[in-house]
Amino acid sequence: MPNCKQCNQGFEISNEENALREKLTGDFETGLVPQPTQCLVCRMRRKMAWRNEMTLYKRDCDKTGKSIISIYPSNTDFPVYSKNEWWGNDWDAMSYGREFDFSRPFFEQFVELFNKVPKLPLISVNTENSDYCNFIWDSRNSYLSYCIYKSESLIHCYWLYHSRDCIDCSYCFRSERCYECTDCNDSQNSKFCILSHNCSDSLFLYDCRGCSNCFGCVGLRNKKYYMFNQKLPKDEYEKRLKGFDLQKQEHIDAVKTKLNALRLKLPHRYSIQDKTENCTGDYIFESKDCHNCYQLYNGRDCINVEDSDCEDCQDSYHIGWASFIYDSYSVCNNKSSAFSIQCDGGSDLFYSYCCYNLSHGFGCDGIRQNEYCILNKKYSKEQYQELLPKIVEHMRGTGEWGEFFPAHLSPFAYNESVIPSFYPLEKDEVLRRKWRWKDDLPFTKGKESISHTELSENISDIPLSVTNEIFACDECGKNYKIIDQELRYYKNENLPLPKNCPHCRNANRLKFRNPRRLFSRKCDKCGESIRSSYSLERPEIVYCESCYLKEVY
Repeated sequence: MPNCKQCNQGFEISNEENALREKLTGDFETGLVPQPTQCLVCRMRRKMAWRNEMTLYKRDCDKTGKSIISIYPSNTDFPVYSKNEWWGNDWDAMSYGREFDFSRPFFEQFVELFNKVPKLPLISVNTENSDYCNFIWDSRNSYLSYCIYKSESLIHCYWLYHSRDCIDCSYCFRSERCYECTDCNDSQNSKFCILSHNCSDSLFLYDCRGCSNCFGCVGLRNKKYYMFNQKLPKDEYEKRLKGFDLQKQEHIDAVKTKLNALRLKLPHRYSIQDKTENCTGDYIFESKDCHNCYQLYNGRDCINVEDSDCEDCQDSYHIGWASFIYDSYSVCNNKSSAFSIQCDGGSDLFYSYCCYNLSHGFGCDGIRQNEYCILNKKYSKEQYQELLPKIVEHMRGTGEWGEFFPAHLSPFAYNESVIPSFYPLEKDEVLRRKWRWKDDLPFTKGKESISHTELSENISDIPLSVTNEIFACDECGKNYKIIDQELRYYKNENLPLPKNCPHCRNANRLKFRNPRRLFSRKCDKCGESIRSSYSLERPEIVYCESCYLKEVY
């Protein structure tokens, strides 16, 4: 059993991992890559270090001088262009090309290129009126929302797809008019729901399906007019519903406490999966033969893959509609690539960053529509095929070949990246690893102009001018504001103003999801051995798939 080069913990490399690695990389034009030298968690942290989703800065475009919103602050070593300027035709990433220097390590040479090539301020494609959103595609009229696809009118949302008119929701697909919902698909006009699909006009649901006009329920299927899992006549349901004043936070907290008590009395599915075959992990959908995967869609033959829609992939993060990808982050519409970051289109990319429709590229940055390039220098096919093996052999000698970009080379500090949301570390450990920690993140404390105690509990009495005020988060103390669209929603729905900042609200929603780790345990009903994200110390009753389906259907 090897020890991780990063954390020094022993880790296993299964026969299945070796077989898939050899299958994926045996056909790469670079040749077979060696076994990993870091454990699973350290390998994933290394990729996550290159993803900043929610830390946004105001800065100037280095080409026009105009103010822009960016994931990069103003003091970066590299230029940052506005979206329109970056996609414009009056600059060429190939102009920064250089010869490979066999007297120096590859990563050192790549960083020099990286610090010269202009960067996109945000990942934003085909969007309208969504300047404060990142990782957003084909969407409009949204604010401070991240990982958004084909959606509109979202506020403070995370990972929404084909949804509209939602506030403070996470991992919701094809949903409308939802508030504070997590992992709820095909739902409408629902609030405070978790892991509940095809539900409407409901509040405080957990693991429900096909329900409408339900309140405080767990594990129900195709029910109507239920309250805390009790069937009620319509008039009685509506009468009791009026007894809950959602304008008062203590009423909301009381319902959540009662719901959690009910949740702990009923069985939980060992793993969130739908239409899968031979899969292990959590939140896996329409997939087959995928292992240790999390938030995976349409997967086939994947191992150690997270937040992806892909086939034949290993040790990768945020892969979209791609196949034969190894140890990469955010590679989309691609095939046969490894060790690359935020590349879309093309194929056969290695150690490349933010390239679009580049094929047969090695160590490239910012290239659009090209092929056979190394360090942004163009070669003929024959020259490329002759030079590439020499570079790989050189990297074998320096110990770089087969290793993803080191985390300390990322343009983002640890606490700007997504690592804390999934695999957190203490500051001392971050610094011990020689990763960057940033103390001047773009938020303020102590600038609040009003306290929630100065406002009425009745949302109808809150003046419109409250959108000019600055609040302090009850949890972290960071300052935040309420925007006009939010206030209108709270007034229309008779909901209280949130007392936490958007980041804390999102973090609290993510706490309803289990950690991305599997534990060996037994089904609490039949005793069958299972691999589950519920550890033995957890209080939930955990059933295998068969026992769970008998209980809830």
